[in-house]
Amino acid sequence: MKKLYILILLCFATLFVAGQSISSYVIASAGESNEAGGINISWTLGEIAIETLEDNANTLVLTQGFQQGYFEITSVGEPLSNNFSLNIYPNPASDFVWVDLDSKEIVNAVIELYDLEGRLLYNDQFNVLEGPNKVSLQDLNASQYIIRVVDSSGNILQTFKLIKR
Repeated sequence: MKKLYILILLCFATLFVAGQSISSYVIASAGESNEAGGINISWTLGEIAIETLEDNANTLVLTQGFQQGYFEITSVGEPLSNNFSLNIYPNPASDFVWVDLDSKEIVNAVIELYDLEGRLLYNDQFNVLEGPNKVSLQDLNASQYIIRVVDSSGNILQTFKLIKR
């Protein structure tokens, strides 16, 4: 009887370990994609409906299932004020990123780059008036990083997730 309990426990453990994976890709027995008049429709047979979004500001959007575009969220939070514009590009990146801060009030800022364990890998001050600042990523492994821009008084302007490929 004890062996039966252990066998059942192992079956359930295997189900939870191996059976709980959700991928952004689907393998289906049939599917097609067509475009006409600026509208693109694609479908797959046997796909489970996951989510549907409807009309928002006169734009019709239908989104269901696993057949979705691949999006990466890169901004970790909203900026604390509207007196500046901050862009970090390209993201994902391979060799370098540009940090472009446009502000009439902020003159100097600091770029901080952290790994996902919280270790500070890069810290450099730059002058906003000199234009975008180039940050080299060549010495970093392919991974995800946190890049944070701070003004001269220590206020965090904005934080981004940076993907190094």
